[in-house]
Amino acid sequence: MVKKEKYIKLHKDKVKEIASIKSVSVVTVYAALKFQTQTPLAMLIRAWALNNGGKLFEETNNPYETITL
Repeated sequence: MVKKEKYIKLHKDKVKEIASIKSVSVVTVYAALKFQTQTPLAMLIRAWALNNGGKLFEETNNPYETITL
């Protein structure tokens, strides 16, 4: 089974702002936004991002895959 990708897209200025507020690196913020980490801090970062202009993207199955013409 292929892992479905999920990530939060956020402007880089906001990423830097989160990193500064939480005193973490930009890499840590991006890891949280890409759901690579599942810590309480990562969940807080994702919540803040979504409440401040971030957009959640999630890969789904193609619902039209079985249609034939």
